[in-house]
Amino acid sequence: MATQRGDDVVEDAEPLVIRLFGMPRCEAGHRTFFPVKGLVLIAALLLSPSRFLTRQAAAFLLWEDAEEKRAAANLRQLLLRLQQHAIDGEPFVVSTMAGLTVGPATRRSDLEAFLSSLKDEDIDSRLKGLLAVTGELLQAVEAGTEQFDFWLLSQRNRLNDQFHGAMNRLLDDVTRFGAGKSADIATIANHALQLEPDREETYRLFMNAFARAGDPAASDRIFARLAQHTQLDGRSPEAETLALHRRLKGRVEAIAVSPSASSAGATCRRPRVAFLRPTRIDGSSFPSFVQAFVEDIANSLVRYRTFAVISPYSSFATAGDMSGGLYRTLRADYCVKATVFDNMRLSFAMIEEATGEIVWSLEVVLAERQLHSAFRMLSKQIAAALAEQIERLQLAPARQHDGGAYHHLLSGQQLLRGKCDLPLLRRARSEFRKAIEIDPQMSVARARTAQSLQLEWLMLGGDDPHLLHRAKAEAEAAIEIDPALGIGHWMRAVVALYQRDFETSAQGFFEAEALAPNSADLLIQHADALAHFGEKDLAWQRFQQAIDLNPLAPDIYWWAGASIALKRDDYRTAVDLCTKMENDEPALRVLTASHALNGNLEAARGYARRLQEIYPGLSAREISGVSPDKDPAANEKLYTAFRLAGIK
Repeated sequence: MATQRGDDVVEDAEPLVIRLFGMPRCEAGHRTFFPVKGLVLIAALLLSPSRFLTRQAAAFLLWEDAEEKRAAANLRQLLLRLQQHAIDGEPFVVSTMAGLTVGPATRRSDLEAFLSSLKDEDIDSRLKGLLAVTGELLQAVEAGTEQFDFWLLSQRNRLNDQFHGAMNRLLDDVTRFGAGKSADIATIANHALQLEPDREETYRLFMNAFARAGDPAASDRIFARLAQHTQLDGRSPEAETLALHRRLKGRVEAIAVSPSASSAGATCRRPRVAFLRPTRIDGSSFPSFVQAFVEDIANSLVRYRTFAVISPYSSFATAGDMSGGLYRTLRADYCVKATVFDNMRLSFAMIEEATGEIVWSLEVVLAERQLHSAFRMLSKQIAAALAEQIERLQLAPARQHDGGAYHHLLSGQQLLRGKCDLPLLRRARSEFRKAIEIDPQMSVARARTAQSLQLEWLMLGGDDPHLLHRAKAEAEAAIEIDPALGIGHWMRAVVALYQRDFETSAQGFFEAEALAPNSADLLIQHADALAHFGEKDLAWQRFQQAIDLNPLAPDIYWWAGASIALKRDDYRTAVDLCTKMENDEPALRVLTASHALNGNLEAARGYARRLQEIYPGLSAREISGVSPDKDPAANEKLYTAFRLAGIK
């Protein structure tokens, strides 16, 4: 049997053969008819508190109107018939001296699949459990007796509550970081709405789930589906649903902050770009792949329509003739020079031929494992810089930022200053928004707004994905305005990290560090990200570089360093770094885990109590899940630490 998930089909280890949801039946392929009362008995055993029934209780449930001896005889006959349906020698019901218990074959029932998924933490297992529910329990089964009808009604209500509770929790977990798979959400939505097409609360649940996952179009489709359904009934959606729809629309409008980009006119002459053969600063030789690397970048840019890239075969041939007639035949408007330093460090500079001005520069360190990332980043950066330069020269004069906007930017940055205080974060964001209102093209203000949103998300326990959506939109707007500004790439990388998009995050940090190699703020964030990627030693090196550039660092530096030390199992250092913070509240998770794993359980429990006061109701699993670690073992270590500290 296969489970459909979006476009994927996942094979189950063992197909379900007993169906107790919807029309009850056995699909094991036996020729003999599977008794309906046998299915009822299996359901009753699975739903009993200890999965055990006395013979008397089972007989009374199934044959309430019969005499006690007659009911007992009927039960014996039923058990004999069920033995004939054993699967590979495994019975559905086991009879003991004390009474009846469930047999091992019941694990292949849809009811058992659902019930076991309620205790599971794996997303895929929980999804399969929900999809196993295909209708109400024992649909169309009627005994006509008071005891059985009451039992069946109460069990249906209980399972219905469990189903919706499990669905709510699964959707919260899938969308918690704002990057849930829309295909998974759509699978659950289609299944749930087929079961209960009139339950408007379910429509609201999925409208909100798609919005949390960053898919407002899918949220709108759920609302349209509801509107069509209610129209057939001659009514409108409930007021609560309409209010939710308006609220989600407002969030989408708030997120849509990207500035409109001017495009070059179709009649403008396309500038010509020449890539020169790379040279070493001391004139010595360098590995041949460096030249191939630069040539590959040049060839990758031929897809752009706004400028023309001269074939590197011709531009490389002009080496040593930059002032001669051979180079002039290229008619280049810009040239890109690559200089090789020691340790495979490359410096790129794009020079405007008419003025000799360096309009863009970049420095990267080539390592074998980073070669592909460097290529992707360089091709994007050079193309973006070219497009920006063309627009500046041909469409508009250089513009200056408004003085008032700059004042608000500085005020916001002064409030931020690496602090981890929620009121200050919000005041800083207010200043950044004022700067943007005055000057929508101020990319730094966009990036700082993204930073304040991401930090607020973290301070609130990582449970509001809309903050991450807004942070991502602001970071992308900053990049669109000024692709050569490192802070925009840095913030996009940070948001991608917390959305568990590790590849995008690593790429963003690589670009940001190449554009701003000596930014202490960027180095500390990159160090934190590397630790989450599992590169703990490299993360510690970055942390030390950041502290070297900013020795009197604010709290966020020591918080990041303590987190890295924790991942390196250096618990004493983690605690010591936290003591350097003016306010240790943001680092309570690190302090709790470090003390617990170092055996200081009394101190760990004290920090755990403070942690639970700030995040009431969050379990150890939920708190540990905030950490965006690529290796699940890192989250498990945190979970173990929080349990040791007394968090449930």
